[in-house]
Amino acid sequence: MTTDQDHSPPGHGVLIKLAREAQGISPETAAARMPFKFSGSSWRHVEAGYRGAGAKRVAVPGKPSTVAAMARTVGVTAERMQEHNPAAAEILREMERQQAPVIPDVLREAPPHVRRMIDAALEDVEPEDVPELLREIASDYEAVARRRARKAAGPQHPRHAG
Repeated sequence: MTTDQDHSPPGHGVLIKLAREAQGISPETAAARMPFKFSGSSWRHVEAGYRGAGAKRVAVPGKPSTVAAMARTVGVTAERMQEHNPAAAEILREMERQQAPVIPDVLREAPPHVRRMIDAALEDVEPEDVPELLREIASDYEAVARRRARKAAGPQHPRHAG
């Protein structure tokens, strides 16, 4: 006899779903952002840990590389994934290491919505052009941050002519 606990989603599925819902996106939207072709229904299956119903229910644990890509897509870090899926966390750490040297510090520290926009912008860029484009984006982002800081500091006193 099965219990409700047998049908509970895996920890990594719960974490990924939480991050996805926090961004306000559907499984289809999240799947479309994956670095490889992936469907919304496959996304749901990995989150839930199964597909089908009743006697036709089949476990879908998700390959570690797939779980890592899903986690990265919705902004889950390797540190958070470690408790739920150590193999996926290790792959996620490697993804973070591979990207880390390319992204300037100012962009690495940018809010998640800014990072997602940058990731989306880089999808159609040739790999050899990415470092230069990231430097340009970082320069623009710093300029905007400086402008905002000046505005937040309050109005400056006008200079007297004459």
